[in-house]
Amino acid sequence: MSVFRYNAYNASGKEVAGSIEARSSKEAMERLKGDGLFPKEITSASGSARRTFSVSSLRRKKKIGPVELASATRQLSTLLSSGATLFDALAILIEEIENKSFTDTLTTVKEDVSAGSTLAGALAAHPLVFPEMYVRMVEAGEESGTLDSVLLRLSELMEVRAAISEQVRTAFMYPIVVTTVCFAVLGFLLVYVIPKITRVFENSEAALPLVTEVLLFVAAALKNFWPVFLIIAFAAYFAYRPLMRKPAFKAAVDRTLLRLPYMGGLLRVYYAASLSRTLGSLLSTGVPILRALDMTAKVLNQNVYNGILAKSEKQVTEGAALSNSLRGTGQIPDLLVHMISIGERSGKLDELLIKAADAYEKDFERSITRALSMLEPALIVFMGGIVGFIVLAILLPIFELNQLIK
Repeated sequence: MSVFRYNAYNASGKEVAGSIEARSSKEAMERLKGDGLFPKEITSASGSARRTFSVSSLRRKKKIGPVELASATRQLSTLLSSGATLFDALAILIEEIENKSFTDTLTTVKEDVSAGSTLAGALAAHPLVFPEMYVRMVEAGEESGTLDSVLLRLSELMEVRAAISEQVRTAFMYPIVVTTVCFAVLGFLLVYVIPKITRVFENSEAALPLVTEVLLFVAAALKNFWPVFLIIAFAAYFAYRPLMRKPAFKAAVDRTLLRLPYMGGLLRVYYAASLSRTLGSLLSTGVPILRALDMTAKVLNQNVYNGILAKSEKQVTEGAALSNSLRGTGQIPDLLVHMISIGERSGKLDELLIKAADAYEKDFERSITRALSMLEPALIVFMGGIVGFIVLAILLPIFELNQLIK
């Protein structure tokens, strides 16, 4: 038996609240009706997430990715726009999805909807699948009666964000693979090959060149202490995520990344695109601007921009224009601030934000391509420099020994 909280109307029309034990939300609704109550909302009483989640069971389930969620959202929008009821649309969607974890979640959502819950309320019970921004946009769509168009806009937003993430991963995959292979080969040379070649130099009485001494030192350190270096690397990798959960450390990392010479500018373009797309999508669905600013900050999840948006939210609450609150931050492009100002005066802020997002996303794509074209030759030069250093360190003492023999 589970405990459910409810809001309902009694026979006199007065709203009452309480809790009831039942096997499911549907059974809880039937029991409330039997007691003469008319349910308004029924939710699971299991803490802040409103449902009991098993950590071990969640780990066993297949993860629901943003692309899959975006595809399901688009399909639901299509079904609703074709005239299907929400319950029927969810039932059809469940049949189409192959991910067992996702179908289980949607089945629970469908049961909650059939029990009288709103779609937004049913989705909010699954925060690990449906983020707050998703739920609030659905809620705005239900209140305005435009749920199908809101779901379509939401799917487009998630598809764009997923495409950008995939583009970044794809762009940097080649340099990462090349760098990893090169360092692996260099490590093998330094640990196993170089010591055998340079053993003859150690037995000679002649003084070795400085570059050879450095090479022998690095090779000996790697050969004798490679387990220590490996442990340090693994410790740094596993310590990174816990450290990023600490606000002070994350804030320092976020500020440092924005100050990097080329990377900082690239990140500013990315966050300008993300801010414009998210805020514009939220406003277009009817989400109030203060709520939209708060949710946009959560989506960006960047300490510097979170501070800017929090300050902006406060100033807008006091009556300031959004454009004025964002001006002079040093992180929001002046062009974007100007477009926001025009949008506020014309009453088309959401449309101009979406157009700005399109422009910044194209700019980000060009910047990624440019960065990749610069990174590849830089890697070649760097690796060539290391190989040249090794060759020089080996050849110099050979030349010196040759001179001594002569």
